[in-house]
Amino acid sequence: MANSNAPQLLNEDGTASLATALMTSHHGFRRDVAHFGRALRRIVAGDVSRAAAVREEWTRFRETLHGHHRAEDQGLFPSVRAQHPELEPVIDGLDADHRRIDPLLEAGDESFAALPESAGAALALIDELRALLDAHLAVEEARVVPFLRDAKTFPPPATDAELAMYADGFAWSTHGIAPQVLAEIDRIIPAALVARLPAARAAFAERCVRVWGSAQAGASLTPVPDWIG
Repeated sequence: MANSNAPQLLNEDGTASLATALMTSHHGFRRDVAHFGRALRRIVAGDVSRAAAVREEWTRFRETLHGHHRAEDQGLFPSVRAQHPELEPVIDGLDADHRRIDPLLEAGDESFAALPESAGAALALIDELRALLDAHLAVEEARVVPFLRDAKTFPPPATDAELAMYADGFAWSTHGIAPQVLAEIDRIIPAALVARLPAARAAFAERCVRVWGSAQAGASLTPVPDWIG
């Protein structure tokens, strides 16, 4: 079910921007937290067949989320503070959210490492993390994202290793995004990155099947997956 309150990934003129790229990451976090909740409920109910894969996926997820926050703390948020002083209280609140989320990630390391026995504790943690993230991402989308709509130049990767990292990141964040949005994203990212994406997306779909049991993901036009109410 689409969320009518969520911003559109594309600008009003139908083009992509750095706001689009940021919000696809938000989509990925919301999508994966929902998947973790479903998977953990199955483990609690006695199906432990994917417990090891879920445990491994948590490690990837927490590294991605922590890296996303680090990039905001070191780059995006200081830039927004400097250019838009009126948003300082908003950025202060977002910074505080990061400090609240970090201990949850550390607790998650412990509870996911002990799966399947700790599935109940991991599920409680995921529910708490989802509530925090939902509020945090909604503030970013309402108050910060509008200032990124005019930025339409994606920095080219400096090395082949960085190119591969970007390809994996876009494959993760855009899984479940509508095709028309993907086409516009391709217009603003380097051609070398576009060329890497089909293989990266195929590998990510295989990973989804291994971890969640399916690569089905919807076709979202907003940073809220269209199958989440």
